[in-house]
Amino acid sequence: MREMTESNRRWEAWFDAFTKIREAWPARLDVLCPEGDQGRMRITYTGSPETRIGFATMWCDVGHHGIFLPRVGIPAGAEMLSFDATPEERAAVIPDISLIPTDPYTPDDDE
Repeated sequence: MREMTESNRRWEAWFDAFTKIREAWPARLDVLCPEGDQGRMRITYTGSPETRIGFATMWCDVGHHGIFLPRVGIPAGAEMLSFDATPEERAAVIPDISLIPTDPYTPDDDE
């Protein structure tokens, strides 16, 4: 088994933050940013109102880093954008963020 890289650890910390928030639903859990900037995590779901399957975008409200999770179940009662939301509708909810690479198992560049 390969040793975990720094990028793996970073991704895992972000995914752990998402999991904590998701598992606490419908309670609103205040989770600090894994980057250590004292920001708070925010999540927006986008999906189908019928199936409540879609994707999640989670970001830090201070550092504006975030992750994109491509296939998630959207909790009942959670607000969400529809798949056909316009870019303007998305921009009103999700700020301009820098996404952390989605593949947590990609080796660091210097390996």
